[in-house]
Amino acid sequence: MNQADCQFEIVSNEDDLRALEHEWDDLWSRAHGQYGQSFSVCWLAWQHVAKPRGRRLCCIVHRENGRVAMVWPLVTYRRLLWTYLCPLSPEAGDYTRVLMADSPNSSALIAGAWRTALTRCGADFIKLPYVDEGSDLHAVASRERHVMIAARTVAAFAKLRDETEWDAFCKTLGTMSGKKPGALERRLSKEGQLAVRVTEPGDARENAVLVDWILARKRAWGDRVGKRGEWLDSSHYRDFLVNLLCPANGRAMGRLFVVTLDGAPVAATVVGVGTTCVDGLIASFDDRYARFGPGSIVVEHVIKWAFEQRLNVDFGVGAERFKAYWSRNNITGAWSAQIANSRWGVFAFRSKKTVRAAARRMARLSGVSGGQRRGASAFVPDNHDNPDSVRGLDLPMNPS
Repeated sequence: MNQADCQFEIVSNEDDLRALEHEWDDLWSRAHGQYGQSFSVCWLAWQHVAKPRGRRLCCIVHRENGRVAMVWPLVTYRRLLWTYLCPLSPEAGDYTRVLMADSPNSSALIAGAWRTALTRCGADFIKLPYVDEGSDLHAVASRERHVMIAARTVAAFAKLRDETEWDAFCKTLGTMSGKKPGALERRLSKEGQLAVRVTEPGDARENAVLVDWILARKRAWGDRVGKRGEWLDSSHYRDFLVNLLCPANGRAMGRLFVVTLDGAPVAATVVGVGTTCVDGLIASFDDRYARFGPGSIVVEHVIKWAFEQRLNVDFGVGAERFKAYWSRNNITGAWSAQIANSRWGVFAFRSKKTVRAAARRMARLSGVSGGQRRGASAFVPDNHDNPDSVRGLDLPMNPS
């Protein structure tokens, strides 16, 4: 291990991770961190998702003059004979980002953290969901020799912090499906007593009920459109969302917005709140009211709330029309990848491709449809050889 590698510490113990809280919070504030980069959110992800699923901590930390200057929270897990390294997160299609303040040495530090991940975490595969295209992390990871899977999608980001007047901002948007902001809400209000509100962070019962409501309708929507990520059925992810809204320490990093008609929910969304930005996490609506656009109504209120708080809005990945509309077509790229990091990993991936190719040939020769392909994919631990399976974790917000 050379001197540069010694500058990076790997935290693999829960108590040591907890001991970083105050330094982590300080860095998060200095770096204008996003919701998912905060210690509170990462700790919840560890306690309610990663730890119950048997993950192991592998958090990379860099210090400068004794002060924490970089944190990259990662975990490893075993699947059959292979070890995977992935971000510490709720595992629901979240971004992969390294927390650090802007510095002339940023590129070198990212390169050092990446080298540490490759050489000291013992992984056969490295999984990177949704890395910001053009970032230092994207640059260093995309240069790897054994990038086995690479898939690009788009994301939208609404820059609101420099706006000063809501009505003036809305005028710059034009219309979406022929409707201006506020029109759908006025239309739905004719059907009954309409209310839009943010739930109280301390109301654990209501927040839990509404989280269950969102997940149930999101599962039904996923079945209809063929985008059913496993996290939708995960009790771990459900518990993460509930605790995000009602944390034990009283510092809620999430907010839940709900639209009700005559007291019953018709749309709701959970968002994460960072230092300068609101992140869309998950949303759904009652399909019986789809023609009124209740999902669009709740999103509009999230954006207006963020506007009033002087926060930007990150809509997450996905090319839905409403994201381009509210972001005024401020569209960026996000890159997901799986990288083989050992000879054993390369062998496994190539063997899987060979088996699947053979299965396709056999299917063609026998006249059988491609339905047999799934059986062949069990050779390698994770079924992520198809870029679409990576993108299948998208749509953190899906209004009508």
